[in-house]
Amino acid sequence: MKHILSCLSVLVLSAILSSSFIHAQATDSTIGSGGPGVAAATGPAGQSAISVVSYGAIGDGHADDTAAINSAMSACVTRALPHNGCVLYFPAGVYITTGITLRSYVHMKGDGWGTSVLMLKPHTASDVLTVPADAFNFSISGLTLDGNSGRGGIGNCFFVAPTATGPAEWNTANKQTAPVNAQKWGHVEEVMFSHCSVDGIHINAFNYMLFFDNFYAFDNGVNGLYTEGTNSGFTNFQIERNGKAGIHLAGANNRFTSGEVIWNGGAVGTVGTVGNTGVAATEAAVYVSGSRNILTAVQTEDSYTNGFFDNGADNVFMGCVSDSNGYVQKNTNASSRTASGFVIAGAGGVYIGDKVTSYRGRLPDGNFTTEWPYSLNTRRDNGKIDITYDSTNGPPLIQ
Repeated sequence: MKHILSCLSVLVLSAILSSSFIHAQATDSTIGSGGPGVAAATGPAGQSAISVVSYGAIGDGHADDTAAINSAMSACVTRALPHNGCVLYFPAGVYITTGITLRSYVHMKGDGWGTSVLMLKPHTASDVLTVPADAFNFSISGLTLDGNSGRGGIGNCFFVAPTATGPAEWNTANKQTAPVNAQKWGHVEEVMFSHCSVDGIHINAFNYMLFFDNFYAFDNGVNGLYTEGTNSGFTNFQIERNGKAGIHLAGANNRFTSGEVIWNGGAVGTVGTVGNTGVAATEAAVYVSGSRNILTAVQTEDSYTNGFFDNGADNVFMGCVSDSNGYVQKNTNASSRTASGFVIAGAGGVYIGDKVTSYRGRLPDGNFTTEWPYSLNTRRDNGKIDITYDSTNGPPLIQ
């Protein structure tokens, strides 16, 4: 009798578990569903996720998926909850597009950079992804934005349109349809910006509150990152092999922390002068013309130009390193003899615990890569200079 009761207990328990499992499957199958007759793609957990595949995107690297992505985004922003938005999911694949415009409350999510790719259609003039003036409260993660410049793509990878500024345009939690939202509250994480003919990241004035973490700007025609925005943060980054500057910082009150800017300036090299010194004046791996920015633990390395250039006001460089910058353009075995680790041409700058060095030692041409550890235009007022150096061809150059 006990044996029969035990068997009945096992059968009842199995039935309960099977019912729960079937219910869970039925619930999960709605994720990313595009409607009747459309197969749901596996996506992030949660009822708010919409897969672009469910709206017709193919992601095979050939078909134009622009219309399908826009349809999925429209479905995302017409949802009553939560807040007319959702996770817009891109399963692994290469999605060809003629340019996508992001909308408020849309959170684009892929399976990782190099795995989920938005690629500009060949011979197309457009930015890969545009954030318009009225957009705010969005995020992008686990994606590559590829400008396809090798096949005639022309534009930026990520473009934030210019906005007006002032308290009237600052959004609040309930201002979802403002014509201008200067405060973006946008979060970008684990995203690659690559192969764009112009900039990897291009942020116009007067955009506030953009936060980038763990990102990679690679092989773009002009700048890896260009910003006229303000009050934004950039952390844990690699900016590599861009034609002009790795970072061109023309905005104010931004923070850059923990990053490497390497092999930049290959398309331009060192050009121009500071005053009559002969010091390269217009290019650097990191070029700053804005004010009140803070750069901490940023290293520039192996560039064909200056390491850092401060042409702004009241900027702070703390614990930054310039290592082996100043090669002759397209020749890593010779020094340009015109580059500085730091060019100090602004006003009120503070340089604390910075370092200029060369891991390569002397090059085959007998010179170190960097000519001067820093070049100072004494006609400007500078707050504090604490830059140590070794492995340069000469001492600081002071005009």
